[in-house]
Amino acid sequence: MDRRSFLEAGVSLSATFALSKLLSPQSAFAQDSAEDFPVKRKLVWIHMNGGWDILETVDPKQNSTSKLDVAYDYGLTQSLSGASQDVRLGRWWPNTAKHGSDLLLVRGLAMGTTSHDAGSVYADTGVLSNSGNVNAASVPTIVASQSGATIPLIQLNGGDNPRLDRGLLKPVSVVRAGDLRLYQELFPLTSTAVASRTKILEYSRKSLLRFQSSAGTNDRASGIDAARLKIQGQIDAGVGNKLQLEASERAVFTSALGTDSRMGGAQGVADSFALAVKLLKNDLVTCINMGVGGFDTHTQQDRSLMPILTGFDALFATFIEQLKVNGLLSSTLVVLYSDFGRTPKINRSSGRDHWPVGGALIAGGGLAGGRAVGATDENLLALNVDPSTGLISNSGIQLSPVHLGGSIIELTLGSGYLSKRPYLESIPALTRLKS
Repeated sequence: MDRRSFLEAGVSLSATFALSKLLSPQSAFAQDSAEDFPVKRKLVWIHMNGGWDILETVDPKQNSTSKLDVAYDYGLTQSLSGASQDVRLGRWWPNTAKHGSDLLLVRGLAMGTTSHDAGSVYADTGVLSNSGNVNAASVPTIVASQSGATIPLIQLNGGDNPRLDRGLLKPVSVVRAGDLRLYQELFPLTSTAVASRTKILEYSRKSLLRFQSSAGTNDRASGIDAARLKIQGQIDAGVGNKLQLEASERAVFTSALGTDSRMGGAQGVADSFALAVKLLKNDLVTCINMGVGGFDTHTQQDRSLMPILTGFDALFATFIEQLKVNGLLSSTLVVLYSDFGRTPKINRSSGRDHWPVGGALIAGGGLAGGRAVGATDENLLALNVDPSTGLISNSGIQLSPVHLGGSIIELTLGSGYLSKRPYLESIPALTRLKS
């Protein structure tokens, strides 16, 4: 390779080394003193943005009271398939309910706020602040910080910006949706580009050997060689092509959505789910952060939610099915969460307003599914539950994002990591696995 060719490729080489440094938290660039907590399960963290209506999602009610309006026939709600008891999802989740034995519903989450910012941050981090400003890492960021994946954490369609703090034991990089094309282009796609990049890496290896023969080995040289090896491994594995969606991969979700979907941004959500499957299947990521908007429904509740939830149900059920088909569901936790819930009473505009009690849905991860943990009363207020069973108990605890986040951390990194995050708490009801 002549000098001119090498110089022309220099920008690409520099960018590739920089990329390797950013995407390699357990390489020579990581903090040597940080503890290791190997990732046990991958995490897909999905924000149902705007504060979803738990009556139409994870906590449908059979009857109205003087403080609660149920605007639907309970017979239209969806029983979880494979559940030992009659556990139900909202009426617009028929496809998801078919995966009932792999679903865990979390009810009666005390959010302590009706602020979008504060609620989403609380759900994301387990730390409640009226301003929504906290110096605490989000749950997916904590998990990603222990990852050796090519892309520890990727933010796809609609996901919250992952929050990092100074308390992370290891550095973590985030690829955000807007930067995805840049990262894709940094990996060679054609045989010609692969050959060129390989020549550059070989030139680097020989140069480093010459340097070490005269100056000896030091941390900086070791770091460069570790980066070179990582890049070569990514090239050999064809990472560039594994970051690109094929038409057939997209079609699986587009066909599930159907042609009559009125879900806003449906194709973007479909593509995000399709790419998530590909990234997980090729073992390129540890955490995927995405989201779906439209849940800030103050008017015309049925008209607002029906197109969102029917479209999402089709896509989410297909995502779960694709994880199953590829043998990934038992090793992947999928968490749906929101800012808070919606009022028990319908307002004058036939909508529901902000309410400080929410809920979540967890799929996969080998969890014992077909059940609900937590509860609300006939007025949609959170009830105390036994932390071991998740059933109503006057002497129990009130569930909150503290318990959701802590339980996800235990399932992904092990209970030992919780000593690093004393504000989070895991409970047995949310971590029980299939026998």
